[in-house]
Amino acid sequence: MEIPFAKAEFGIEEKEAVNRVLNSPLLASGPENEAFEKEFAEYVGSKFAVCVNSGSSANLLALASLGLHKGAQVLTSACGFPATLSPILHLGLQPVLIDYDLKTHNIDIKQLIFMISNVDAVIVAHTLGNPVDMELVKYIADIFGVPVIEDCCEAVGSKLYGKHVGTFGALGTYSFYPAHQITALGGGGMVVTDDESLYRRMKSLRDWGKKYDWDSGQGGVLTDYKQEDLLEWDEPYYKGYTYETIGWNFKLPEANAAFGRVQLRKLDQIREKRIQNHRYLLKKLQELPIDFPVQHMMAEPSWFGFCMSVTDRDRNHFGKYLETEGIRHRPFFAGNITRHKCFNIKGEFPVADKLMKNTLFIGCWPGMTQEMLDYIVEKIHAYIGITEFQW
Repeated sequence: MEIPFAKAEFGIEEKEAVNRVLNSPLLASGPENEAFEKEFAEYVGSKFAVCVNSGSSANLLALASLGLHKGAQVLTSACGFPATLSPILHLGLQPVLIDYDLKTHNIDIKQLIFMISNVDAVIVAHTLGNPVDMELVKYIADIFGVPVIEDCCEAVGSKLYGKHVGTFGALGTYSFYPAHQITALGGGGMVVTDDESLYRRMKSLRDWGKKYDWDSGQGGVLTDYKQEDLLEWDEPYYKGYTYETIGWNFKLPEANAAFGRVQLRKLDQIREKRIQNHRYLLKKLQELPIDFPVQHMMAEPSWFGFCMSVTDRDRNHFGKYLETEGIRHRPFFAGNITRHKCFNIKGEFPVADKLMKNTLFIGCWPGMTQEMLDYIVEKIHAYIGITEFQW
């Protein structure tokens, strides 16, 4: 049996939405994007949302919107996926790295509390959909006036205290990569915020840094837009080609947004199925000598994957066994990111090292059948039984 670690699930509704765009005159970002932003903001309970082309772009855009000075210090973890660290370096900021918590497989909040008074911003990732204790993080951050970005790229639909992750901090970012909970036709991302000034800045940065006309949008082709942002130029000009900052093209095509809107309507159902699959695997495997991440007692994770740590065993041997049996897996992302030459950041992060050495995850995506789940359980039990005498 072949069981992918992730698989995008979609049907005729998504295809019809794409065809609707293909039959329209507009392929670039337009009304589908605006509708997707509005619907997503309403879904998570945020005032504003900005569509982008990926979760990585969402992180970069969110951090750039804070307007931090060059060399400002941004705290994040030394473990997991590099999309939380890379934007700090891209923007010429100074990363301050802390370790993970071995129990939760999330950022170590004790270390965060100790370090937060010395930094200018914080980026916290909800790893594999497992919510960080954001009420505590936000409480501490507010004491020191430090803005928090929640990286929810693996956690679309996750909740804490009944509230969606991404809405605790100043900004929340999401990814619609096909392996994640929902997809916008193979890509896409979103940033949410309740701060209108951050929202306006992100709208500009996303569209090459254009000066946005909040009364009438960017429409119109006449060069009679009167404004004061051109140096030594008194003539009116085209507002769509007037720039207030140096930005990027992070826009999402209309077909992707239309696809994503349909997926969003299915997210509750997708989330429930992921929870059920994760719960079943945990119930059937929790008595084995395997460690699993612990969730907050008030968390409702929208699980991205089913994570296992084979402490004092050979993770590579376990992974090869799973692959041989057709069960696709991945290691714990980059593991200790500082071990990768391109980042070249000094520090000691023993938990990140441990997760890099011992941890992997398999799928819990909604299309998994009961037969698939039972097959996974059977094969892992068989592996432990076969190898137990060696340990």
